[in-house]
Amino acid sequence: MTAPLPRPAPDSATDEEPTAYGVPSSRLVSRAEAGLARFLEREHNQADQAGHAVSTAGSFLHEDSHPWLHKQVRDIASSGEGELTAIVQEKNGSRTVRVAHIRPASGIEWTTAADNLQLIP
Repeated sequence: MTAPLPRPAPDSATDEEPTAYGVPSSRLVSRAEAGLARFLEREHNQADQAGHAVSTAGSFLHEDSHPWLHKQVRDIASSGEGELTAIVQEKNGSRTVRVAHIRPASGIEWTTAADNLQLIP
């Protein structure tokens, strides 16, 4: 009996070399990147139209350029204090919620709404 021929991936383009099964083609990867860019632009425009503060999100929807990152902050909801390690934009139903991650000296992080933060001078 002869060995079966290797199967090309279902998303392989006809103008490219077939890729191994389970490996996305370069065309599919570029389409996914373009889709993410359109998604982030739409979210940005919706927040702008709604009058919310618009922030730029980097990788994994983290706000990489927030001015309080790695500074001491206070969570007014719990009165806890610690270092602001990240602000992440999370989908909650039909809206986007900004969640702050705070790490105190004990090292056990907690999350709170980003609007609950106060900068400690």
